[in-house]
Amino acid sequence: MAVNEMLKLRVISHKSVKEEIVDALLRLGVIEFVSLPSALGDKIQALGVIREEDGRALSEMESFLNDLRIAIEFLDNANEDRRGLFDSLLGRKIYIQSSEFEDRVKKLDYKRVVEEIRGVERKLTELRNKRAQLSSERKLLEDWKDLNIPLEFFEEGTLVTAGLLGSIKTEEFDKFLREVEEKLSLWELYTLPSSPQFKTFALVYLREEHENLQDIIKNYSFNAVVLPKRRGTVRRVLEELDREIKELDKERELLVSKVKEYVSFLDDLKIVYDYLLIAFTKQKASMDFLSTSKVFVFEGWVRKKDRAKVESLFKRYSAVVAYSFEEPSIDEEVPVVIENHPLIRPFEVLTALYGLPQYGKDIDPTPYVAPFFFVFFGLCLSDAGYGVIMTFLIGWLLLKHGSRLSFSVKRFMMLLLLGGISTILFGALQGAWFDGLFAQVSWLKGLDIALNRIKIMDPLEDPMKLLVIALALGIVHVFLGLILKAYVNVRQGNIKDALFDQIGWLWFLTSLLFLGSVRAGWVSSSLAGLSKAMAIGGALFLILTQGRGERNILKKAIKGVISLYDVMGYLSDVLSYSRILALGLGTTVIAMIVNLLASMVLKVPVIGIVIALLILIVGHTLSLLVNALGAFVHSTRLQYVEFFSKFYSGGGKAFEPFTIKTRFTEIKE
Repeated sequence: MAVNEMLKLRVISHKSVKEEIVDALLRLGVIEFVSLPSALGDKIQALGVIREEDGRALSEMESFLNDLRIAIEFLDNANEDRRGLFDSLLGRKIYIQSSEFEDRVKKLDYKRVVEEIRGVERKLTELRNKRAQLSSERKLLEDWKDLNIPLEFFEEGTLVTAGLLGSIKTEEFDKFLREVEEKLSLWELYTLPSSPQFKTFALVYLREEHENLQDIIKNYSFNAVVLPKRRGTVRRVLEELDREIKELDKERELLVSKVKEYVSFLDDLKIVYDYLLIAFTKQKASMDFLSTSKVFVFEGWVRKKDRAKVESLFKRYSAVVAYSFEEPSIDEEVPVVIENHPLIRPFEVLTALYGLPQYGKDIDPTPYVAPFFFVFFGLCLSDAGYGVIMTFLIGWLLLKHGSRLSFSVKRFMMLLLLGGISTILFGALQGAWFDGLFAQVSWLKGLDIALNRIKIMDPLEDPMKLLVIALALGIVHVFLGLILKAYVNVRQGNIKDALFDQIGWLWFLTSLLFLGSVRAGWVSSSLAGLSKAMAIGGALFLILTQGRGERNILKKAIKGVISLYDVMGYLSDVLSYSRILALGLGTTVIAMIVNLLASMVLKVPVIGIVIALLILIVGHTLSLLVNALGAFVHSTRLQYVEFFSKFYSGGGKAFEPFTIKTRFTEIKE
């Protein structure tokens, strides 16, 4: 249960077996290639080697894969064979024998099909946009249908007259009319449907009085109205728009029927996509290779446990392949693989979210995260009824659809499943089953009595007990972080740092706890002298060692004394674990409120029981979702902030082996 050991693999081979070796390595799935130019620099340049693959061809293949993906998504949306919710979310895998894989691809002129589908898709998009534009024009003109003046008049006018369309604030309109009457000799105004704030109108006036009209308008909050550039009256234009929209709808129906014909190609196109994706993966990997006219060279990372598999492969090509394995050097960025027991594996999600361990520097924190996160989550959510629901739903999802989930999603679901089990355990110990809902239902009181037999504490009646447990867990968690940091330092040869920093602080913090226990009466007062001596000794040890990096004796002493203030940081860290109590009580209180609301409406005649059931279902569902999220976030925070900060840096690069990755198909050998 640790970070897997890695080896650097170097290979030089004759080009005649390149395709065979690449295919074999792809199926083996144990190597991550390294880009040789960046690794060897000027030495490679001097050999006069070249890259094996053309980057332009790779780019073209990537572009076609993108077009193919869009075509598949388009057909999926058009497919009338509607699938269930989980099929839509998880996708439906196509199972195919490896022997049939290439044959299915060769039988289909996929480039032509994709081009035709993309053409139909673009045409439908064009029709949709055009229809939206026409509908927008129609909606705009609908309010102007009583205007019998041709629309082109307001653009072109006549030799003598011109037109103006616009709106003015309602409170200014009467004044505007009076000024028009005074300053224009001949005009006609048509009011149109308006909003309460603005008065909309069409004005016809003499062209020679245009300047006069502009002088009037500038004194008001005038907003010009721009209508579609069409000819004829509004009613005539509306009829024309209706005809155009109808024609577009007919054209769209024809295209949609054509799309339905292409749906029959959907599975074949998905197979083509995965086939080309594998080919793309191989070509992309070859970009890291270097070659001459006779040989090709590559490097990669392999897990030490997979060395035998690689050697077994290359033995078949011993006449044309030479290879070597090397331990990674200190300055190399080595990819990381963490591997744990199946029960601990789900908690790798938390490690990955923070950042994988750095190879050779960090330890894998997952085995230490697992028990604490399990306990914290259960104490934070704290209701066994919620735990049962979580466990049942997630367990059903994994049993029914687990084979279709990706590794990362399945691992996260397993983490939540363990969280549900933890919630059942710690909720039952607190007697929390939908917070007393069973006790309020007469025919469930027997079940409530039976379940409460395993109850050992009630946080509402005695919250201090849970607070003490939470803080005790915090002390153990923080101390474990210091112990792990000491272990990392010892493993790296930093014995002094482990002794002076982690061991020193463990001594001082332990002595303070010992002293506090004596003062509180938890430990015999006869040990008071010993506890004081331990605390003073620990403080002196830190004062003498924490400033060891300074050359000046005075600076060493000052830095050592100031370091004692760090005890406040450790105290703050431990107090952070009180959030376990707060979140546990929060879940209980919300559940109590839901039950109270349901009991209040239950007295309503006839429909009371229906409303009460609705409140219980909706209320407890929302409470479960909100409090489960809070339990996850805060349990994770205690790992990242209070625990990881003591010993873990993270930032490692994940191992990404060269292997077959498909999106739509499951290939069977």
